[in-house]
Amino acid sequence: CKFSKPGLISDPAFSFATMKFWITKNAEVSVRAQIVTQIRLGVASRDLSAGEKLPSTRELARRFGIHANTVSAAYRELALESLVEFRKGSGVFVAENASRESRPKSINSLFTDFLGLALASGFSRTEIESEIDLWRHSGTRKKLVLVESDLGLRSIIEEEIGSLLDRQVGSISLDEFLSGDYDKGAVLVALFDEKEKMRPVLSPDQKAVFIDVNSVPHALIGSERPDKTKLIAVVSGWKQFVGFARIYLLAAKIDPEALIVRSTSEKGWQAGLESAAVIICDSFAAKHFPKDRRVRIFRLIKESSIEDLKHALA
Repeated sequence: CKFSKPGLISDPAFSFATMKFWITKNAEVSVRAQIVTQIRLGVASRDLSAGEKLPSTRELARRFGIHANTVSAAYRELALESLVEFRKGSGVFVAENASRESRPKSINSLFTDFLGLALASGFSRTEIESEIDLWRHSGTRKKLVLVESDLGLRSIIEEEIGSLLDRQVGSISLDEFLSGDYDKGAVLVALFDEKEKMRPVLSPDQKAVFIDVNSVPHALIGSERPDKTKLIAVVSGWKQFVGFARIYLLAAKIDPEALIVRSTSEKGWQAGLESAAVIICDSFAAKHFPKDRRVRIFRLIKESSIEDLKHALA
């Protein structure tokens, strides 16, 4: 993530091939946690691609003036999560199982192919148009079922998809999916990291869309740093959202004492928020702040994944 305008959030950073990487030693969050979180989110948002080589332990340690053992420990933790892999004599790489199939064609190309095939099969244009009209006016809408076990994350994804696509979203846990306890005619949606667990169980005719999450550094582009005397609040009911938002703000040299962190799952979480100049929250938590101009919503789902869902539901 690059910031060009004066006064925007910036910090000396190490440039990977496709993303910027921050470390601050003055934060309350450990350096190891900062490394793990940023690489984990880099993989989730596809800022880091499958097979991409990461900086060596020595390289990161020298660049940021930190202990090599700290970097090694972070890489080992990521390896246990199967997000990175060690290749003997070559270094550390983003794991190959983070890859995602490329989208084959535009909808225009697909329709052209369909039309050509139908005409070549002997159907007249009148017959084709009749079938298209029948489909358009059938009134049927495919059900959408989210596969997600984390209730906090589930509520955010449900809210984003529901509001952007104007439809209700059902939800089940991964265990319920693996047991077959769901509507087989529904379009399934899950985060891309569930793909390896779900693929072996999916039937050939079952539609499933595996969504990508947004890059946090990319979301900060164009965001002006609040006045140093102002307080910034981070609000969410999902523990991980609160965690990674806090890490990025601290890494961007936001004073820890200027942060107000609130979990909506805790009693009295609204206390003190009236003094915040900016409130950073997810789509679901934003419902608690209608028409509040201080709110800055970070959307988890990438726009490209929303387009994938639209095509699957068409």
